[in-house]
Amino acid sequence: MTKNRNSDIRPKEVVVILPYAHGKVLMQLRDMKEGINFPGCWGFFGGSIDKGETPEDAFRRELFEEIGYRPAEMYKLGFDIIPDLENLHAHAYCCPLTIPVKEIKLTEGLDLDLFSLDEIVTKELYSRKMGRVFPVIETPYLGDTIRKLWSCLKLISYV
Repeated sequence: MTKNRNSDIRPKEVVVILPYAHGKVLMQLRDMKEGINFPGCWGFFGGSIDKGETPEDAFRRELFEEIGYRPAEMYKLGFDIIPDLENLHAHAYCCPLTIPVKEIKLTEGLDLDLFSLDEIVTKELYSRKMGRVFPVIETPYLGDTIRKLWSCLKLISYV
């Protein structure tokens, strides 16, 4: 009997991070490097969950690695399997952003800024640092996750 090689392959798991402030979510303009997903597009912060790491640990690690920020609070928004991204398993979290954007030290990506849902659904966002518009990652998951964020915030009385 032959073993099915695909049975040993686990779906890729990632953590998706939505820092928020003043009714807006912090977005990252991804680098324009070959070999990365969605180069030169606006998207959420986050990354892969390392072997043996919990999603919560990955949240803390990724946020600190990418912007040097350690929030006092974090909230789980949900878990989704994203069919249009090769059935990616995504654990989404949000946290209040308690420091001004200008004080953030971006270590991964080209730019970052706070945007409202209305701005994000236009599918193009302006980068002040780069001086031009860039596309938002094309996936329904993006808008759905931001809507979850606003619903969550209404429940915990932050908006």
